[in-house]
Amino acid sequence: MFSPALGNADAGLRPGYARWNRCHREVRAVSILFCCVGTCVFLRSGPEGYKEQQALSSVQDEDREYTDRRVLVADDDAAVLEMIQEVIRRSLKCATDSARDGEETLRCLSDRAYDILLMDMMMPGPHGLEHVKRVRTGWPEVDIVIMTSYVDDFPYVLAIEAGASDIISKPHAPSELVAKLMRVLRERDLRAAREVAERKYRGLFQLSMIGMVLVEPESSHIIEANRMFCEMIGRPEDTLVGCSLLDLVNERERARLEMGLTAFSVSGKGVLGDLVLTRPDGVELSLDVSVSFVALADGAVVLLAFQDFTGRREIEQQLALVAQTDQLTGLANKYTFHTRLEGAIARAASEKTPLTLLALDLDNFKRCNDIYGHAKGDEVLVMTGDIIRKNTRAGADEGFRCGGDEFMVLLPGSPASVGERIAERMREDFEKADNYGVSLSVGIAEYVSGMRAHELAQTADEALYRATV
Repeated sequence: MFSPALGNADAGLRPGYARWNRCHREVRAVSILFCCVGTCVFLRSGPEGYKEQQALSSVQDEDREYTDRRVLVADDDAAVLEMIQEVIRRSLKCATDSARDGEETLRCLSDRAYDILLMDMMMPGPHGLEHVKRVRTGWPEVDIVIMTSYVDDFPYVLAIEAGASDIISKPHAPSELVAKLMRVLRERDLRAAREVAERKYRGLFQLSMIGMVLVEPESSHIIEANRMFCEMIGRPEDTLVGCSLLDLVNERERARLEMGLTAFSVSGKGVLGDLVLTRPDGVELSLDVSVSFVALADGAVVLLAFQDFTGRREIEQQLALVAQTDQLTGLANKYTFHTRLEGAIARAASEKTPLTLLALDLDNFKRCNDIYGHAKGDEVLVMTGDIIRKNTRAGADEGFRCGGDEFMVLLPGSPASVGERIAERMREDFEKADNYGVSLSVGIAEYVSGMRAHELAQTADEALYRATV
């Protein structure tokens, strides 16, 4: 039933042609199926042919029609070309073209786009694995399926390494050919779907109004950064890709970011708030960072989404400052005084350092308001704030306006003797200024181990009362 598997490099390798023609004439009236032997296609009837027809039908019915696909069939046997194309058109509904030798194959590929090249390995002109490599290099988008009777000369591994997508030996049943082509077409559909998804992802990634970066999990090196992140950080993407994300933050934030990434790698996601990134121009950005570990087929990446809250943080800080500051004098207010006093006592107790509290009061202030008006009274209050700042250490000591004409001054690290000298300088400055008949009284109290905040404040108030009597 089967002819010997013969090559098709040239006419010298084709003694089976005559046998094929004789057999073809004998069985052409039988209702049958195609089966490839070497490069010669034979028709088979009876139970074997019926089984192959059933297998081919089941393959056909399982998937979609590939009317949008085109296959180039290359073989130097015209009958083989016609029969294989008929199988492909009937089973897969693909459009087909044919080529009779290696040179014609290259011309067809140059003239038209193909999805699959179904190519015999032994043809006149360019052929074999070198031809496969040439096609793969010139037309990388085309899937190559090779046919051969010489499976020992063209091992599967070498064929795949040369660039083939699959190999089919001769003889083979039509259902096997259709199944292999269908697998390649399905893979092309999947690749096309991935490309569409990739384009959609890239559009969403690049056009997002949120700064985003993709980071390699192990090294924290940036794989990709979108346009918004580049604008946010003030650097072009080519200067960011390949550098470590950790290099964009200072040492304190670096440790915090590393700890966050390590913790989030367990849960797969997390949020890191108020991360400070520094731009090349020295501007610090306050950012909230959403971290997601994304598993991919070839590994994992970390997606970080950055939202810039620098402006909002500045507003919040300004509001917090307003809430803590007396707007007339610029000193901290009464609420802040109690908070800072608690902290100063805790530090003095733990570090065993001195702490002095001054209580100030403006004598005859009500009379000033009554005689000169509240505007002049406000001038006196502002002047008092200036005198306090002048005679205290910036960043160490702190003054507070706790009421209408009541002030407090915290002197961390200073004993009562230092407080007395500061109080005397304040009184002298006050007397030299335009005080509108107002004088300054000062009470001095030094922290004693075990004393609580309200006890120290009360001691200073009692000292002030004695100073005004």
